[in-house]
Amino acid sequence: MISRATSFILHGVRAETCRIEVDLSPHGLPTMGIVGLPDAAVRESAERVRTAIRNAGFSWPRSRLTVNLAPADVRKEGPVYDLPIAAGVLAASGAIRDVSAGGRRIEDWPMAGELALDGTVRPVRGVLALAELASRTNAAGVIVAAGSASEARLVSDLPVVGVGDLQGLASFLDGLDPVPPAGGETRSPVVDAYERHRPSTLDLSSIRGQSVAKRAVEIAAVGGHNLLLVGPPGCGKTMIARGLVDLLPPLGREEILEVQAVRSAAGLPFDVATLSRPGFRTPHHTSSPAALVGGGSNPRPGEVSLAHHGILMLDELPEFSAAAIDALREPLEDGVVTVARAAGTVRFPASVIVVGTMNGSRGGAAGASPEEGVDRRVLHRIGAAVLDRFDLHVIMRATPVSAFLDPPDGPSTDEVRRRVVAARAFGEPRSDPLNARLAGERLDAACSLDRRSLHRLVKMVEELGLSGRAFDRIRRVARSIADLDGSDPVRSPHLEEAVGYRVLDRA
Repeated sequence: MISRATSFILHGVRAETCRIEVDLSPHGLPTMGIVGLPDAAVRESAERVRTAIRNAGFSWPRSRLTVNLAPADVRKEGPVYDLPIAAGVLAASGAIRDVSAGGRRIEDWPMAGELALDGTVRPVRGVLALAELASRTNAAGVIVAAGSASEARLVSDLPVVGVGDLQGLASFLDGLDPVPPAGGETRSPVVDAYERHRPSTLDLSSIRGQSVAKRAVEIAAVGGHNLLLVGPPGCGKTMIARGLVDLLPPLGREEILEVQAVRSAAGLPFDVATLSRPGFRTPHHTSSPAALVGGGSNPRPGEVSLAHHGILMLDELPEFSAAAIDALREPLEDGVVTVARAAGTVRFPASVIVVGTMNGSRGGAAGASPEEGVDRRVLHRIGAAVLDRFDLHVIMRATPVSAFLDPPDGPSTDEVRRRVVAARAFGEPRSDPLNARLAGERLDAACSLDRRSLHRLVKMVEELGLSGRAFDRIRRVARSIADLDGSDPVRSPHLEEAVGYRVLDRA
């Protein structure tokens, strides 16, 4: 007798259908074999499923069992298939009723979960992708571990069944338990998003001085611009960079789904309380290129994708390896990461604000000009191609210790965030993406300049020896500055301020 169940194969953050066929044959030794390019974890499912079924109170069939995972030419990884294999074995052995006897059609309910030896079901990674697949293929619903049910309900308009053990699975497939309503829980807890979005770092007003750097992070928050902070140790680079995440508005529903899809594919825990909060990732400078941008034989998202719609902070950027820094070029430019392997190509979203920090010079010349205060050998480690992709360069100076005797100065984080939200709302009717992602005709329309301003900008770019990419990035930054001023046209003061942030790539 052959029974069939449905699960999924994870490709990046997207799932494809995997069909599980279980054959119970009276011929041959009473063993269990799994075919269909399983990895070690999938092959070990045989022992987990056998022990879990027995400990859950069911009889193990004393016949030969063959499990086929289709398509057979695609590698299967992880403990995802424990639950559907167990369902197939129970159906093939007659432990649960078939459709004609009042049971449910198993293959209409895609499922995934890892089995413990006592028959309980544990969460697995990629549940959000499974829910999206079920919705896309018009399945009856999805069956996952009870601990993953809230995550699956985020995306799926279908019923989500959370099972705690094999007894619960069998009871539902037998038709004894009712089908839960679709979207039974709060689908995206964006209500009270600002209450959840309390500042988690030091308030900007508590940072003494550094008005230029504070202005730069405000502009970066409005347009999603990449930012590079340069200065001596202890001048406040890291504090200001960490404060940027508190300036970003809460994530919307579509952004939440994109972010959680990446987190689910990486196997990170699901936390309802922080769904609407933009991510903040700070990888160590010893991180490999694969850890930073994603990779592996079956590619998983890296730090830049885990920071999607949030902040990727690269503290002491020149200390990262040359290969890791070079790998950042694509996400810095396009907002995506493409990982190519012999088995295929996977794309991960990576729309992030990258904030890099670095020490300006080994001598720490406090009164030097920007050009004198930066060690060109340090810039050479970053490379011109990556440096060119940072929209804002800020040279910071050491704050005198006597400044700490003064009260906090400048606007607070809440005040700056209100300005950021107002500026984004001002520019929202004009374009969908953030200003940092504008290109081509959309950039020309959003940053239309009169002939005099355009000629002036071209002359400044040529005199400073900047690139054509820098020309476009200056216009994007100027558009964000104009949004902060509530100005529809981009004016000369906006362009001049934007040019002032191109410090490190001048000829």
